[in-house]
Amino acid sequence: MDVTQKAREVVASAVGAAAKVLPGSRPGAEPARQTLTIARPAEEVLDAWRDPHVVSRLLGDLGRAEVDGTGRWTFSLTAGAGTGTGVAARLAGGEGALEFRRAGDDGPGDDGGPVDTGAAVEDAEDDTESGRTGERPGGAPLLRVSTRSAPRDLGTEVTCEVAPELSAGVGAVPFTLLYRLRALLLTGEIPTLGPQPAAREEER
Repeated sequence: MDVTQKAREVVASAVGAAAKVLPGSRPGAEPARQTLTIARPAEEVLDAWRDPHVVSRLLGDLGRAEVDGTGRWTFSLTAGAGTGTGVAARLAGGEGALEFRRAGDDGPGDDGGPVDTGAAVEDAEDDTESGRTGERPGGAPLLRVSTRSAPRDLGTEVTCEVAPELSAGVGAVPFTLLYRLRALLLTGEIPTLGPQPAAREEER
């Protein structure tokens, strides 16, 4: 077995294990959710999610994101059950949070263009003690990112929530997106297990 094949098996095993043990990561009808601390300001984190090129890099082999001149986003899925599917969305943002909502959901911005719904996004936070359940007008978003200051000035706590139709049924997708985002913001690069010179086959 060559090094590349062994690496792929290790990654597949790690992703499978993560999907079983990460909080909120079990696939199913409910969105998967994960929180990770990133040593960068909240606005820098949110700016990254507003860039379709960055979002495509975070998605990796899961798919890509594009936005047209009207601000309408399209997520083209290239993995899982949604392969070949284009999901239209509109970007809604509020203080410390943003979300990609399915184009056509009830409410302002149904034409797919951007809409500032700060209060609606902020009120979408789960709060079981006060009775809120996290339900949002028009249904749950495709992807939601919220931020808050991390303790002891360690940066920003970032929570990512991904709907099943965008995660291709893989529960660990929110963790993967945040892991890649943290690496990109801190180092300028996203780790990859793509073919490396040290792993190339030698002539025998």
